[in-house]
Amino acid sequence: MVWSTGDSYRRVRMDVDEPKYSASVGTDTMGDSRTVSGWLACPVADASEIERFRDRLYEWLETPDSFRHADDPHLSLFGVRIPGGRAARFERELESFAEAIGPRNCSTDGYLLYPSTRNPMVVSLDLPVPLTALASPIADLLALYDGRISRSPVSPHVTLLKGGARGVDVQWARIDARIRRRLAAVAGESNRCDPPRRLVEPTIEITLDPPAMEWDRPI
Repeated sequence: MVWSTGDSYRRVRMDVDEPKYSASVGTDTMGDSRTVSGWLACPVADASEIERFRDRLYEWLETPDSFRHADDPHLSLFGVRIPGGRAARFERELESFAEAIGPRNCSTDGYLLYPSTRNPMVVSLDLPVPLTALASPIADLLALYDGRISRSPVSPHVTLLKGGARGVDVQWARIDARIRRRLAAVAGESNRCDPPRRLVEPTIEITLDPPAMEWDRPI
């Protein structure tokens, strides 16, 4: 299975705009008026199989200058913005919440190619997990600390390859017709070439660790 333009990385509608809790937790901003930001993500507990698969795909595509490896495989939930004086307390509460829900077992289901198979910026594995059930309670917790969602969730995925040079957030991948045919073949959209079977519409069993914050800068 593959999602491409119109489906791939589609924004996920979640009931998180109206949090259940509206009360603020204390006033201990400690004079810190800055706002800090980051991403909430669930790391893949043992990333070795995902990384081996990523390396095999990269090798078969034969496009060393078009894509770079995505490091630290994880499921992104959503972006967060929160007053700097409350970020540490929110993170501690999040850790307690994460311990309560524990890890989650799931499996990949083919590819997600953003924004399309023909012109991909990102090559990912589709990860059909109930994102709303996981993210909504965290959004409620975030609201208690006057935080908010800054970047909406997208279709659950684990990124394998990113277009462009390392050090740049995201770029268009410079690919030719041969690479497009190979991407279409592993995504099950074309039979014009014969990829290794293990690369076609992959199903990989993984375990996701509980959600954790990845701050854009130290808090």
